Amino acid sequence: MNSKSGTLYIVATPIGNLEDISLRALKILSEVFICAAEDTRKTKILFNHHQIKTKLTSYHRFSERKKLNYLIGLLKDGNDLALVSDAGTPLISDPGLLLVKEAISLGIKISPLPGPSSVTSALSVSGFNSDNFIFMGFPPRKKNERLNFIKNLVKEQKTSILFESGVRIKKLLEDISENSPQKNIFIAREISKMYETFYRGEIKEVIDELSNSKFGSKGEFVLVFDEISKKQNFDSELSEEGARILHLLVDHLPNNDAMVLASKILNIKKNILYKELIKYD
Repeated sequence: MNSKSGTLYIVATPIGNLEDISLRALKILSEVFICAAEDTRKTKILFNHHQIKTKLTSYHRFSERKKLNYLIGLLKDGNDLALVSDAGTPLISDPGLLLVKEAISLGIKISPLPGPSSVTSALSVSGFNSDNFIFMGFPPRKKNERLNFIKNLVKEQKTSILFESGVRIKKLLEDISENSPQKNIFIAREISKMYETFYRGEIKEVIDELSNSKFGSKGEFVLVFDEISKKQNFDSELSEEGARILHLLVDHLPNNDAMVLASKILNIKKNILYKELIKYD
């Protein structure tokens, strides 16, 4: 570590309620030389609320490479720096990785200030298993990447968490429902804000509830999908090995008997096997 350099503080900030910030975070944000913020306008609201006078500089996904040398130079000169995102813990689907990696490579001290996170906040009230989960970020926009993302999501064995914007959430849920209509989901909307709302149930039920909500699709959404238990299987397609087993059974048994037996062996719903039988015939 370079003893002459400053410290880079990664500071978690409120995801809604401006009071949800630690005393240590307020202290550090007041003491650092400068604070790099994803959106200085949003961070200024927080700073004004808590009477923090520290200078702000923008640091978002379009400027992070351009600002990298400037911020690293400040740290090298011995200045302490804070990095904040619009809300929650920085670097979780937010810019900052380039800065952290460069600081690590130069031996600059990095210190995390733990605090709010919409991921863990949503998970904590979802009612789903939280011992083992996967965070998937935002779904891709490109069609093929998006389809693969959805296929991986409906097959995922662990509790799965992702983000989606209000303008795209309904379409995402409809696409997932086509592949896995019985998948259980929890959606947290506007966590810790005035109009905080939760939706729970099978995905089709939640789509209807969202459609009839007075809030529509406004706000910020965190989606939590229940794990697949040993008694469930929501695969939207049969694996190559599963198809081979089904075909072997069909060669020796009546179609319906083969399908029933394959369903038990592979733990796959019969309607999926039926689709394969139609292709096979």
